[in-house]
Amino acid sequence: MATIVDGKKSIPFLRGMLAHYLIEHGFTFQDAYSVADRVRREIQKVKDISADDMAEIVRSVAQKEFEDRPVGDGVFWAPTARQIYVGDGESRTLFSQERLADSLQATGVDHDLAHGIARRIEVDLLGAEEEVIARKNLVRRITQLLKKEGGDDFAERFRTWYRFRHEERHKPLVILIGGASGVGKTSVSVALANQLRISRVVSTDSIRQIMRLMISPDLMPALHASSYTAWKVAGAVSVEDANPVISAFREQVMRVGVGVKAIIARALEENDSIIIDGVHLLPDLLDLKPFAGDAIFVWVNLHIEDEKQFTRRFKQRGKEATKRSAHRYVENIDAILEIQRHILSTGKEHNILAYENTDFEETTQSQLTYVMDLLRKELA
Repeated sequence: MATIVDGKKSIPFLRGMLAHYLIEHGFTFQDAYSVADRVRREIQKVKDISADDMAEIVRSVAQKEFEDRPVGDGVFWAPTARQIYVGDGESRTLFSQERLADSLQATGVDHDLAHGIARRIEVDLLGAEEEVIARKNLVRRITQLLKKEGGDDFAERFRTWYRFRHEERHKPLVILIGGASGVGKTSVSVALANQLRISRVVSTDSIRQIMRLMISPDLMPALHASSYTAWKVAGAVSVEDANPVISAFREQVMRVGVGVKAIIARALEENDSIIIDGVHLLPDLLDLKPFAGDAIFVWVNLHIEDEKQFTRRFKQRGKEATKRSAHRYVENIDAILEIQRHILSTGKEHNILAYENTDFEETTQSQLTYVMDLLRKELA
């Protein structure tokens, strides 16, 4: 293994260290390791190499493969002690490439572009003289680069998200994600919460469980069954009901809706954003008029049309949560699909967007974009 001689210091050449340096200078993971591999081959028969020669080899190899990519001074073995701070009035916060990438992804930018822009911004800041950059100047740089790489819409969404995050006077976000059992509501909710930095995520199943502890089965029999088996419970539906599955489901939705509204009211009292997901979200039974003007509401429905995909998800759920048997879902797939049709038709009547959740990443990105566009209209 070659040793880099830098003054009185001797540092062994490490491919991973060089690759990390190149990634910080805007290279992709694959490209960085490609350059690092070529550099290693160049010096594999060398015992000692001077710091200047090592830096020159790095620059030379990088330029042969990627002419237009800057690589800095090529001194990849020296620790980066310098830190950049973002100033906002008298307060300062440490600049973080990862936090910036997360903020960009929250606006609907895909993972690779978000991290690429964040890396380029960090490289520019490290190459500048200032140790502190004003927040408004940083936002301007990010917006300009985002506009160039992603287009006007992404740049405007980032400006909107920045305003929402940093302006003190704004309404909280209330995101409602409806859909039948097994369509992936909870997974999408958690992903959105992470991207949007929302700390409150509540499932209507959790609300129903709390209500079950407070209300006996004799008073509300439908509440003590699953949404797709409530119709089987004695007393849950009357003989006159044309569609017992939907009638019992709607009865359960009305009961759980009381808890949903209480959760929303509490979040708004504390000016906190919240995400609520669950099957018990029907716009004709959940009256949000009392909260009009107090929050920015985002309501979407998820669905899956392929019955086989439903079955696969139920089996996976059974493996992850042993108390939730996949057989129970599969045996009631007809009722689940009937409830899904009702959720979608009711949502369509109330102009609620529906996403077929066949691709988790695509669904999450689409909903982030939708949230940003609604925020942009609200803050306009």
